[in-house]
Amino acid sequence: MKFNKGDLIAIRAVDNQRASAIILALFSKGQFLYCYVLETGDYRLVYEREVEFMISKDFNPNFEIDEDIFNLDYSFYEACSEMFTYSPFFGYPFKTDEDSDEDSE
Repeated sequence: MKFNKGDLIAIRAVDNQRASAIILALFSKGQFLYCYVLETGDYRLVYEREVEFMISKDFNPNFEIDEDIFNLDYSFYEACSEMFTYSPFFGYPFKTDEDSDEDSE
């Protein structure tokens, strides 16, 4: 099935519950859909095979994406370097708040 930005779709969630979502972006020729789930208010990536059916075509093609979700500070990268054995920042000495206090003395 061919989907477009702004379509309202029904998806099957992990817990076998059905949810409705607005498509915000399509990736890999429509295999992955970046959606906003109406019931939970969350953004998530949906695989095309998770889509059960289309509820409405062109439901809301101008849906605004919450831009705050893209504002990440260095703590995200620090957490990745601590949790995974390899990251582009592996071994990089991130400064903590305690380090900055010691430098100012």
